Amino acid sequence: MVIFQPSTHKVVVIYDTRDKYWFFPRGRKDMGESLETTAIREAYEESGYQAEFLPLYIPTQAPAPPSERSRYDLPNTEPFYVTMSSWSPRRGNRRMGGEYLTSWWIGQIPENAVHTKNTGMPDEQTYTSHLCTYEQAMGLVFGSERDVLRYAWAVYVHTLETQERQRRAQARQSQTPADNTEPKAARRATT
Repeated sequence: MVIFQPSTHKVVVIYDTRDKYWFFPRGRKDMGESLETTAIREAYEESGYQAEFLPLYIPTQAPAPPSERSRYDLPNTEPFYVTMSSWSPRRGNRRMGGEYLTSWWIGQIPENAVHTKNTGMPDEQTYTSHLCTYEQAMGLVFGSERDVLRYAWAVYVHTLETQERQRRAQARQSQTPADNTEPKAARRATT
C-alpha cells in the first residue's frame, strides 16, 4: 500500500534499519483473508499507522454492474497497480521457482495519525516509518516501487485536480441568482 497523508501531501515510506533499504508496506495474505483486508493489515503491521483506503479517481477497465454505470464517474478504492517478481528454483532444495504478484492500493492517514511501535512480526521490528515528500520518497525507493509511487502520485494529483474542478463548478452554480424564479412579466414590470 502506498499511504498518503492528504493534509500534508506526504507519503509513508518504511526503512529497514537491518537490511538498509526503503520500501512501501506489502506482504502475503493469510489463508482465508481477502486482499483488501491483507492490504490494511500489512500497512498497519509494517508502518505502525492505521491506514484506510483513499477513494481516488482511478482509471479502471473493471466493469460496473449494468445498473450502476455511474460508478465510473465516482472515486473508488480498487487496486491501482500490479507488480510481478519471479524467482528460480534453488539447487538441492525442494523449493520450486515461482512468481509473486502484488496488488497495490492507495491508503490514507489523517493529519493527527498516531504511530504505534512494534506492530509488525518479529522479523519486522527493524522497520521505521517516515513521512516524506513525493520527491524525497522517489529518491529513497528503488526498482518497481518507483513506478508504483510515480503512478500513485499521478492518480492522487489527478484526484485533487478533479475535486478542485468539481468544487469550482459547484461554487459557480451556487452563485447564480436565486431570483430567476420570478416570472418574466413581473421582472419587466419592475424595470
